[in-house]
Amino acid sequence: MSADAGTPLFSVATPTRNALDKLRRCVGSVRGQRADGGVAVEHLVQDARSSDGTPDWLAAQPDVMGLSEPDRGMYDAIHRAWARARGQYFSWLNADEQYLPGTLAFVQRWFEAHPQVQVLFGDYLVARPDGTAVALRREIPFRRAYVANGFLNTQSCTLFFRRALWERGLLRFDDGLRYAADKDLMLRLADAGVAIAHVPRVLAVFGIDGSNLSTHPQMAQEAEQVRRRHGALASPALRRVLLLGRTAERLLSGGYARRDFAYRYAIDEQPRYRELQARRLGGRYSLADGAEPAPQEA
Repeated sequence: MSADAGTPLFSVATPTRNALDKLRRCVGSVRGQRADGGVAVEHLVQDARSSDGTPDWLAAQPDVMGLSEPDRGMYDAIHRAWARARGQYFSWLNADEQYLPGTLAFVQRWFEAHPQVQVLFGDYLVARPDGTAVALRREIPFRRAYVANGFLNTQSCTLFFRRALWERGLLRFDDGLRYAADKDLMLRLADAGVAIAHVPRVLAVFGIDGSNLSTHPQMAQEAEQVRRRHGALASPALRRVLLLGRTAERLLSGGYARRDFAYRYAIDEQPRYRELQARRLGGRYSLADGAEPAPQEA
């Protein structure tokens, strides 16, 4: 099934397994990009043989390029989706995430105005499954030293890549990693001289419900493996000193200031939206329970 009559501009990969309720909202947010911004996009949903009705649901979606087959985990599923992509810009959006209205149209304009940049990322909301925001993450530009010694600040739902990186063989995850392969990928892209840019715009919603891969017990161990692979400082104390620079940069750029934020959250595949107003959102949140004040309905 073709997502558009012509060649799509964006190829969005979504790995999923037994997450149909979340997937419907995710698909709705991608459909909304066509309606709101007129963007040509193909949505490549890679389903790991779900048993919750996802394969049948995908078969009934004429504008979704769904495929249900066994895979070796999230990163393998993304590879499989990208392998059948036709767009100029690649991205991936997990089933519990969504693009805010107008995001792809903005990214298209930004890439066209900055031909030297090969990877773009932005800011994002953190929200519960009902769309209530618990945090607003305003990031700083990609700094290799901070990422190698700390955590990855390029949230996947805000990342966009030029197709040329895939064709050059650079846009590949390490098959041996299950939880921190995106961190490893970004460090390898930086080491290859790829231009990575940050835009101070809220592009997407990162969903939390306590089941995120980030909460897996092996995540910390694998992240440390990636840090050592990429030359992190051996001393934890020295790492903390180095990362004070990241804290200072976020502080000076306003990343810790609380602010109000109005947004539209897709609640189904049509999409229909909830109009929400979050008040005094900060940047801190808990992956386990989203323990921040919820926004008020607008």
